[in-house]
Amino acid sequence: MTDRTRLVGLDGPRGIACLCVLVVHVVAFFAPLQLDRFHLTYLSEAIVYFFAMSGFLIYLPFVRAYAAGRPRPSLRRYTSQRVRRVYPGYVVIFLLANLALAAVYLDNSTDVARAGTDDGSGRITAPPDLLAHLTLVQNFSPDALQTGIAPSWSLTTELCFYVVLPLLVVVVLRGGRAGEPRLSRALLPAVAMAVLGVVGKVVTAALQVNRPEMSVADADFGSNGIAVLARSLFVLADNFAYGMVAVVLFVWMERGGLQSLTARRLWLVGCPAWFFTFAVALALTSTGSRFAGTAFAIAAGIFLLVVTEPAARGRESGFARLADWGPLRFVGKISLSVYLWHYPVILLVARHDWAGDDTPAGMVVSVAIVGALTTALSCATYYLVESPAMRSNPRRASVESAGVP
Repeated sequence: MTDRTRLVGLDGPRGIACLCVLVVHVVAFFAPLQLDRFHLTYLSEAIVYFFAMSGFLIYLPFVRAYAAGRPRPSLRRYTSQRVRRVYPGYVVIFLLANLALAAVYLDNSTDVARAGTDDGSGRITAPPDLLAHLTLVQNFSPDALQTGIAPSWSLTTELCFYVVLPLLVVVVLRGGRAGEPRLSRALLPAVAMAVLGVVGKVVTAALQVNRPEMSVADADFGSNGIAVLARSLFVLADNFAYGMVAVVLFVWMERGGLQSLTARRLWLVGCPAWFFTFAVALALTSTGSRFAGTAFAIAAGIFLLVVTEPAARGRESGFARLADWGPLRFVGKISLSVYLWHYPVILLVARHDWAGDDTPAGMVVSVAIVGALTTALSCATYYLVESPAMRSNPRRASVESAGVP
């Protein structure tokens, strides 16, 4: 019987992805020479795994219900789960980082940040700005993108996905009787998301061509409309799509289908495909292509399918247990708090001059200091805020631990 509360093998990789984001931000801030020397910029693409995992886990209960011919999950409960998963932790961390620590950005971090300093940080006090940040809508504005807790733009993108997914389900997945799952139809929302992302990337790239003076960093994260589009669901929708494809195949196998897709064949085909798409993703990243994230998302979708296939067949997996190694699984559990806390901690470390220098050894020192402080704060907010908020939902589902960092 498949464990419908937690799929083994997903939390550990989420912890790895979270650590990758932390490391690349710390090194870029305190040891930029080492960032280039060790080619660590590629680690920033780990954010794609969060999106793909969200596509997998959040779409899962909808696909299961459709396959069984049951009514779709309650949208009221779905909304409650999504709000409880994101907002309590984010709101508390933002208020502490902003009002207590004065460690948020007042202007776009790409415009004002200087490596190794806390320039541009302080307290956001204007009521309209506070309200925008508390509701995570600031990332829709060119003037406010990358302000506050700079990486929070990804939570805004996640929230947009949470809104769009049930709309796609309502429109596309109608009817369905037990024994006639017609699971191929469940791929249509994923196709729609993939097409949306491709169109968004083409449009954004075309707009960028007309601004040759704009740097890649400004086009991706600066205080301009192109960056707002680049961080939006319009451009990043395909990052969710391949996790959605993987979960349709997962449920298909869970219900006894796709018998020809044995574990051996999946490994024989999936592993070379993963290495190929990952290599393509690295190559596209080095050229600055907007489709690098698409290739990483395909690789993430392949990984999600390979690691969960045994659970779909009702078997245990040594690989999945290895992927969920205890320390990494723990980081995955507290990853939302880690993701939100690490940037204010970076500013505090810079303010008090606690970081190492721009050498390999100094880079390790900086990562260790930021990592230790971030973990301590994240444990506090996870156990005091996030976990109680999720427990207060009387019917927790697997989507409670969906792919947000």
